[in-house]
Amino acid sequence: MMRTTGIMQNNSLVRNLERHKYEMDKVQNQLATGQRISRPGDDPSAATNQMYYRSRVNELDQFAQNIEAGMSRLNHMDGELSRVTEIIHRVRQLAVQASNGIYQGDSGFELKNAIAKEIDQHLRALIDIANGRDATGRPLFGGHEVDRPPFEPILSSIRGLQGIELDNQIVGVEYRGDNGKRLTEVERSQYIDVNLPGNHAFWGTNMTVTGATDNSGYVSTTDQAFRIDGVEVRVAAGDTIDDIIDKINQSGIEVKASKIGQDYISLSTTEPHQIWLEDMEGSTVLRDIGLVSSDNSEPPNNFSETARVNGRSVFDVLIKFRDDLIAGDQLEISGRDLGNLDSALENVLRFRAEVGAKQNRMEEHTKRVAWDKTYMTELLAESEGIDVAESIMNLKWLESVHQYALNVGARVIKPTLVDFIR
Repeated sequence: MMRTTGIMQNNSLVRNLERHKYEMDKVQNQLATGQRISRPGDDPSAATNQMYYRSRVNELDQFAQNIEAGMSRLNHMDGELSRVTEIIHRVRQLAVQASNGIYQGDSGFELKNAIAKEIDQHLRALIDIANGRDATGRPLFGGHEVDRPPFEPILSSIRGLQGIELDNQIVGVEYRGDNGKRLTEVERSQYIDVNLPGNHAFWGTNMTVTGATDNSGYVSTTDQAFRIDGVEVRVAAGDTIDDIIDKINQSGIEVKASKIGQDYISLSTTEPHQIWLEDMEGSTVLRDIGLVSSDNSEPPNNFSETARVNGRSVFDVLIKFRDDLIAGDQLEISGRDLGNLDSALENVLRFRAEVGAKQNRMEEHTKRVAWDKTYMTELLAESEGIDVAESIMNLKWLESVHQYALNVGARVIKPTLVDFIR
């Protein structure tokens, strides 16, 4: 039979009281913080889930910020393209009026000169729009280029309206940006390009680049690669000009290659934009076949000096219309100029539709991120939160048990040495 001493009773009572106080302190902390777990050791599995839920909520917050910034940029671009559309509509109206040939007044002043002056102002407005920047100061239509405006007007003094010398007349506009994408992450491994390079959005007609080099004997001596509109095309050692043409046509870009004349290579766009040509490091393919300049190999405007380049930007379309008005070329106005304006308008509307589609996609991701965040927040609350009513009940129960233990201990350990002496 086991002997129970007073010390053992005391130790047992103290141990039970300490355990009660520990449990009460734990419940009190839960009620004070609202969290069921205060350290990983309380529930390792639940603590792991909480870390994941918190990380996911923070991740969704970042995606929401990305979407908001991307949406702001797309809205700004859509507004600017809307202004471009209105300007081209107005210019087309003027072209239709000028093509009628009825603007000869009694005083000999031709109203077409006034139209030409208005066209010149619309041209300058288009350049200002094309060089616009977003809320962060980055060009809207410059690709990755941020240090300078994407479009640079070429100014000259020319004989203008009714023989008057015009200073700072815009005779051309060159694109100085690039065709880089600006990808916004809207979900894990899901990106939306919120960039619209100006050599696409502000192009009026299809473009053709035809080399003047006879490629009948061309054979690549090494494995090389080049890019057209940012898409890589690889050339193997031994490839001929026919192989290169086939690889370009199979690359899925909006440019088709063909062979004309004495095996000259010709590139033509299927949708209006400026063709972007660049030899990759160590490659000389585009230079060898007569498309890229040997002195200036970096795009844009790096076409070979001997190549024939056809195609007009929106600015070139307006410049030609203005100059035809000044020259009084009614046939050109009613024919090619009107056709170019229709092509430019159609191209701008095409990119407005593309921007609109991206806006719709952004809105869907906004809803998705908001729903995911709500769901993850609920999971986090269920994982780390407490049931307040249940916790209060547990605290009251522990307080009662503690009081019972104190009462029982006081009665069991009440006898002392003095009691035995008596």
